[in-house]
Amino acid sequence: MRKIEITTMSDLPEKIESIRVSLERIYGAKLNVEFSALPVRSLCPTEEFLEKDKLALILMKILNEGYKVPIITVRKGGSYYILDGHHRSYVLLKMMEEKTESYVVRFPDEVSYRAPQKRPLEDLPILDVAPIEDSILKAWSQIITLLKYYEAIYGAPFYLKIEDAPISDVVPTQPQVGGKQVSSINKILVPIVCLKRHGKYYILDGHARALKAKQMGLSCIRSVVLTSIVDVDYGIIRTVNAVGLRSLDDISIVE
Repeated sequence: MRKIEITTMSDLPEKIESIRVSLERIYGAKLNVEFSALPVRSLCPTEEFLEKDKLALILMKILNEGYKVPIITVRKGGSYYILDGHHRSYVLLKMMEEKTESYVVRFPDEVSYRAPQKRPLEDLPILDVAPIEDSILKAWSQIITLLKYYEAIYGAPFYLKIEDAPISDVVPTQPQVGGKQVSSINKILVPIVCLKRHGKYYILDGHARALKAKQMGLSCIRSVVLTSIVDVDYGIIRTVNAVGLRSLDDISIVE
């Protein structure tokens, strides 16, 4: 498995200074760095793609560890171009965060930053740059996979809401789960992924984890809910209702 490098608070000062010095050499001008809270939707990418395994790792660290490291940007006009922090900016955007902390490199009035063509951060393709061998990280990456899948089939942006789903309101979308899948889980380390409709949580990924939570006597399970800004009639929910799946009690555990 490849080593995924993410910025930490300890190496952030060195990274800021390295970027500032590099840009000063390129542009031949003295640059200042300011600290600010920026609207996430004002951010523009300077990279061509995002890496799925890195997105999964950052999402996991944000939800499990409270990972929160400022990004580094450069201002041009009313827009801010990301120099460091594309992946954490994308995750925050998809979690519907309004602002993010940033160190902003400021150019003098007489010098203009040569920005790439402006485009939305959400438009960047997400690539599988390397196989994900770690089973936990692979499960987290499934959240990103499902997010992009639903955006593709419904032609609309989807976002992530983190909720504690009551076990009694969790609805399966498949009739069977392997017993070994359930018994191999000792601790629930990854949220289930759901669609939510009329107070019910329809599982897209994590049936075994949901069943394990029920067996453990938990009243709730952490859930990542995929939600869209437009009203969507989900075909999978129609199918589930048609076949009569209503609760986790309707799942058969097969050996």
